[in-house]
Amino acid sequence: MKKMSPKHISYIASVCLLLIMTTQAYLVYDYYQTTRAGLVRESDAILQEAFRKDLSIRGQAYKHSVGEDTLKTPPPSTNENTASTSIQLAKEYKDNLTTLLDLTINNFISKSIPLNLNKLDSITGTILASRQIHSAYIINLVNPTNKRVLQQSKKRFISSILVVPSKPLQIDLENKKSLQLILVNPFGVIIKRMGLLLLSSLVLSLICLFAFRFLLITLARQKKLMAFKNEFLGTIAHELKRPVASLTVNLDCLTMPAFADDKAKRELLVSKSMNATTELNDTIRMIVALAKVEEGLLILDKQQIDLRQLFEELKTRFVNNAYKGVVIQTAYEAEELMVIADIQLLSQCFANLIDNAIKYSNSEVQINITLRKEANRIAIWIKDNGFGISPEKLPSIFEKYSRAHTDNAKINGYGIGLNYVKTIVEKHKGEVSVQSEVGVGSEFVVKLVS
Repeated sequence: MKKMSPKHISYIASVCLLLIMTTQAYLVYDYYQTTRAGLVRESDAILQEAFRKDLSIRGQAYKHSVGEDTLKTPPPSTNENTASTSIQLAKEYKDNLTTLLDLTINNFISKSIPLNLNKLDSITGTILASRQIHSAYIINLVNPTNKRVLQQSKKRFISSILVVPSKPLQIDLENKKSLQLILVNPFGVIIKRMGLLLLSSLVLSLICLFAFRFLLITLARQKKLMAFKNEFLGTIAHELKRPVASLTVNLDCLTMPAFADDKAKRELLVSKSMNATTELNDTIRMIVALAKVEEGLLILDKQQIDLRQLFEELKTRFVNNAYKGVVIQTAYEAEELMVIADIQLLSQCFANLIDNAIKYSNSEVQINITLRKEANRIAIWIKDNGFGISPEKLPSIFEKYSRAHTDNAKINGYGIGLNYVKTIVEKHKGEVSVQSEVGVGSEFVVKLVS
């Protein structure tokens, strides 16, 4: 099966994210419509309840005005047209005789005590408050035929296009007048009722966005690491060829008769072969150690080490085999400079620092190494007069595959040397830091437990 590239993964993730966000938006919109429809039905019920309460109040007032204890339904008219209309209304309202009774009573009472929209408005406000609907509202008396507003419960009312109107409520038998409750900007109520869905939708959307962002960052990092890895493999293949080529040339020379009787030349060739072997061995050991660290398999072979002796050996090795003019000055500010550590791994750490100081310098290299005892620690300063490291690259200088001088194509490097230093020093419960200035040089400080 063909492996998908990060670009294809990004496209698929983008499409999936778009589908998820679109689905979320549709669900929210659909639930909003459902909630709004529910609010419309509730508005219908509220208006009808308010009308009946108002009708009851006006009925009581009518009884007191005529001196009767019980409101009686008006007797049916003997007029043929009215009788025909009554039969038609009875058929129309056969499933809701309560509404028919309300309309009949309202027609009768309104002749003496007409409907007062202001009082109906007050009753409606009380019912809305009891149902936790805190929204501006208005009650309109409208003509159901042409939808014209005949009267409003509030004279100074700011109109808005964001309204939720109830269905017109018929209040007379002739269907010439209807009441309509208008909720203005009730979206606070709707959003409150949609709170759980909106919150869960928002949380899910944020999780998707953060996951997508994390995926993009991870893919970018993987792409960068892949580029570093390819560069690293190419560089290390080139670097390993150098000691192998040196070994091959030296061994070929040793087999030649011309070098058989020349002891000095033989010793020089043997010395170069040993140095090439050491370089090759150190590089392989460094790569293996880093691989073991990543797998959690690195075990330190600790023993007592004399740092003074260690640095003298490194000094001799780098000065004698340098391809530049190298001066290494050492200063030991204590008689005893002993640590418990893995000598091979620690030696490679300091060899990396010295090798970098030589590699990233001009033709004349000056390296100052100072060892000092501080309480229960030994501090090692390695200072050079090299190119220096730019401030923006300092924070990432110890990261794997990070190189401070990628612009200099003539200088080969693995991009793992300083990461190796930091990893091994920290494995020894130590710490490493760096200060650098471009054009002046760098100073690395390693602190180890003594």
